[in-house]
Amino acid sequence: MTLPSSTNPYLGQALIQILGQAGGVKQQATDALAQLAGPVDSVWSFNAADIMRNTISNFNRFSGVAGLNAYATAQIPGYVGPMTADIAATVAATQSCLDWIVANFPKDTTATYVLAYILNADGTRTSRSFTTVQTAGLQTRLQALIATIG
Repeated sequence: MTLPSSTNPYLGQALIQILGQAGGVKQQATDALAQLAGPVDSVWSFNAADIMRNTISNFNRFSGVAGLNAYATAQIPGYVGPMTADIAATVAATQSCLDWIVANFPKDTTATYVLAYILNADGTRTSRSFTTVQTAGLQTRLQALIATIG
């Protein structure tokens, strides 16, 4: 006999992953808003984009589990769902944040290369910094993302 595997997780596993991911996303977005009260750099922006991309992927994977809506309403007291619609709203809000970063990150004249670092005369690099005013649009989108999670 071989070790069983599954690309389609059981309902209980999917629900646990979704709820955990939602809590984590809400906390990360709240922390990001606090950090955006001051300057952030390109490394912060890249990390935020990576987290958002992974969040979208995870939510999309688990929202496709058959029977999720009925299972979620049966397992979570007072929840009326549907879970897949709530996941879709959170994914859309996360995508909006990611889209803002991609659209607003400084690029060269060909719009191909991002301008993330300054190369200093001694060969060291200084990460580009973004002010609170420059990230105002992202702050608005993060607030909308937080609002999609209870």
